[in-house]
Amino acid sequence: MFLAANSDAEPPERRAWSSPGQWIVLVARNQRDLFTHLTRAFASDEQVEVILDRRRSERRNPPGTEDRLRTHGAAIIRRLSAEP
Repeated sequence: MFLAANSDAEPPERRAWSSPGQWIVLVARNQRDLFTHLTRAFASDEQVEVILDRRRSERRNPPGTEDRLRTHGAAIIRRLSAEP
């Protein structure tokens, strides 16, 4: 269940990925209302991508992310550029 496009035709959970933004807002899997709210709030901002965390493994998250997800329900992560 990922975020993303600017269309209101489908619920946020069913929308396809748009072009990647500069920021990722990772929302804890047990915070679906927050995910829906943030997806709508950032729908017109191409620099922000809202993602519902569905992973079972915490090892791929940046340091401190799990603590922020537990404490706040979401974490803001800057996307690293793929350019050299």
